[in-house]
Amino acid sequence: MRIEANSVNAFRPVHGGNLTAFGFHVYAVFGYEQGDPMFKQGSGEPMTTSTYGVVVSGAAESVEAFARQAGSDAGIREIVPLLLTAVFCNWH
Repeated sequence: MRIEANSVNAFRPVHGGNLTAFGFHVYAVFGYEQGDPMFKQGSGEPMTTSTYGVVVSGAAESVEAFARQAGSDAGIREIVPLLLTAVFCNWH
């Protein structure tokens, strides 16, 4: 999958895979690294920083609670209320 507006690429785990993050099923893995040939630039403005993370099945509050309990400072953002949540690595 390519998300053109902001040049971020998203990848779905292989069918039947059991990829999890903080105990939640991973729906997609996303990322962008400027200048890396693996990430094709979309039609939008290039991002100035790298971004990597996952989209998990679960409510943002639950995902954040498990992430903090694990000692992670990842950024947590609700995508679809109670269904999908984005977890951003290197949030600083």
